[in-house]
Amino acid sequence: MTSVLTGGEMLALDEAPGHLVRRAQQRHAVLWTREFGQDLDITGPQYALLCAVAAADGLDQGAAGERASLDKSSTADVVARLAGNGWLRVSPDVRDRRRKALSITPLARTALEVVTPRVAEVQTRLLRNIPTRDRSAFLDALRVVAYAGHVPKADSGGVGPFHALRDTPGHLLRRAHQVHTVIWGEEVGPMPTAPQYAVLSALWSHPAGIDQSTAGELASLDKSSIADVARRLVNRGWVSRERDHADSRRWVLQLTHSLREDFTKYTPAVRRVQERMLAPVEGAQQKRAFVEGCRALGNAD
Repeated sequence: MTSVLTGGEMLALDEAPGHLVRRAQQRHAVLWTREFGQDLDITGPQYALLCAVAAADGLDQGAAGERASLDKSSTADVVARLAGNGWLRVSPDVRDRRRKALSITPLARTALEVVTPRVAEVQTRLLRNIPTRDRSAFLDALRVVAYAGHVPKADSGGVGPFHALRDTPGHLLRRAHQVHTVIWGEEVGPMPTAPQYAVLSALWSHPAGIDQSTAGELASLDKSSIADVARRLVNRGWVSRERDHADSRRWVLQLTHSLREDFTKYTPAVRRVQERMLAPVEGAQQKRAFVEGCRALGNAD
């Protein structure tokens, strides 16, 4: 395997752990929607918060959100929806009215008996492209990356059937992506964003330009996202966009000359992001297990 930290003026997407994590997370989202999109309206963050509360009934809203890897705004929204469905009980603390204690309702316990086995099936499908003999090493490395080296102890006890979040691949991928986003902001800054860099990297590999749809596919962006990213890059002067002479319905994207001359100054920062992301993982073999595992997840059919 090519080292994730060597060679090239632009970091190849297939060698960037952060990009591979995002692709793997997108794959998990697709599998989740297939499993729950038709007959049961529950999202991954909602299930994560239910698991956090089930593992330690009586958690306050802030602590439950932290364990479920949700920010304050998202936690408040998820709690409101679950409480509205009758799955969570929200009780103000008699000693601190600002503190909201959460507990699982009997209805939620019944729902978890149905939902949890199906979540397990999603995780099984997610890992299917990784050989069985390699899964343990991958999950160990993913767990370390997701918790930035501070892996919590396994939960003991709890209420009803639920998954331990520290051992759930889909949740770990979401946490790992959050870790990457934080480090990216510290090393690279607000511009370019990771998706923008992904598009620029894809265009760097195609000097003659490629159509917008293909750029989106290479950068793992849907149609709406690539349209927004392309517009921002054009406004920044980093990318030119013209109608395809052979098919006026298509836009052709190409790096501008000014971008090609000076954009490689961002690459050292992008490499530091990947280095810091993998830093808590001990040993080249474990790092390789992480990268190859994420690549296998993202390349699954």
